[in-house]
Amino acid sequence: MSKGVPRKSKGPKPESRNSQSEIRNPKFSKWRNAILGTLLVLAGLVTAMFTLLARRLGEPSLAGAGAVASLVFVLLITILVVPPLARSAFAELSRGFPIEVTAGGVVFVVILVIVALAAWNTGNNLLFLVFSIMLSTLFVSWAAARATLRDLTVSARFPDHIFAGEPAEVLVTLRNTKRVLPSFSILVETQMPDQPTRSGRKKKRTRFKRRTLGYFIYVPHRAAAEQSVEQQFSKRGHVVVNGFELSTRFPFGFFRHRRRLGARDVDIVVYPKPEPVTDELNLLPLHTGQTASLRRGAGHDLLRLRDYQTRDELRHIDWKATARARRLTVREFTAEDERRITIVLDTRLTEDIDEENFRIRFESGVVQAASLVKHFIGERAEVRLMLGEAGGRFGTGQEHLYACLRRLALVGPTREPDIDSWPSDLLEAVALPQHSADGNYLMVLTTAARGTIPPNIWRRAYVVYL
Repeated sequence: MSKGVPRKSKGPKPESRNSQSEIRNPKFSKWRNAILGTLLVLAGLVTAMFTLLARRLGEPSLAGAGAVASLVFVLLITILVVPPLARSAFAELSRGFPIEVTAGGVVFVVILVIVALAAWNTGNNLLFLVFSIMLSTLFVSWAAARATLRDLTVSARFPDHIFAGEPAEVLVTLRNTKRVLPSFSILVETQMPDQPTRSGRKKKRTRFKRRTLGYFIYVPHRAAAEQSVEQQFSKRGHVVVNGFELSTRFPFGFFRHRRRLGARDVDIVVYPKPEPVTDELNLLPLHTGQTASLRRGAGHDLLRLRDYQTRDELRHIDWKATARARRLTVREFTAEDERRITIVLDTRLTEDIDEENFRIRFESGVVQAASLVKHFIGERAEVRLMLGEAGGRFGTGQEHLYACLRRLALVGPTREPDIDSWPSDLLEAVALPQHSADGNYLMVLTTAARGTIPPNIWRRAYVVYL
């Protein structure tokens, strides 16, 4: 049976390798437990049959030995087989029952029980006929719902860039591969963790929740239907889509039948939503370094006119010069001196702040760092983002912006053995001569208390206290 496979851009290779190893181990454990449980059950049945045979043949010693062996196998089954089955059952029930009774279904079942009791007590053939018709209605409902959910595949295409708190457009496709029968009233949901995961946090038992993707009234046989729906993620982090769930109330609405479809794990990274920076940061003297240089770049002064090339932007075309020369001509501008800005987010967990207060302040720092990165990249400055000990490289453009936002989406607080120690890359950065009052800027966002910043950092950097 084919499975629903959503589409999403792949993440880094190390992450995909880890996910593969995590998938293989449960499969091996599952097969091992299944084989062991089957062998123990068969051995228990064989010893039970041996005990009965020995008792009929009048061999009390053999019957006693067989009974002892049967008790041993029962004990092994109780210890080795029952707990995994119980865990699997609880895990399955935690995601919901395959059949859910609706309000109309409860009324129908109550009436069915009343009719059955009345027919049993009175022996009235008419009541037995009504009871049989109601039972056949339940069977028809079950068969129709099963036929509707059969041979369906789902695919969902998520955007490449998703921001927390902003609606993201998801394209959901439901394909009906049945040869004859159509499908009716299909609700498509996805299974996602209740909370996004981030690096630096302890792994807890994941709770999954269903998120509605779309509702399809009618899907013809050998055809597909598409819907574009908006999904919103309230928090930043890493979300894994590991399956879909189809459900229907067709044909009578008494029960909601569900069917789960496995899917290849899809990694969704929810970026923190950048906000407009404050007026105080807008007033930073970033005009230093804006003197024109005689090389091509993204400045404002005209350098020369030249012929159009395929990689040139259309907004740089000089239409007057194009009309005179009768060929496409573009303007080439002088470059500005490089403006480099290093943004540092202090990820050290401050012990003197309670965990909830620190979490709120740290999330505020993540949003501010994302806002600063977006603002300065929009100002065409070269930006480097440092997250604790994890340094970064200078870069410009949208690609570098999304790379920084991805790092901010996965960052979490870290516990340092020495709370007074600062990242070595930061200490090296403040020692560089360009980080000065008349040069490029170094910005530090920290939850540390005022007065605890080392003088060499405090003098050279613009410190934002969270």
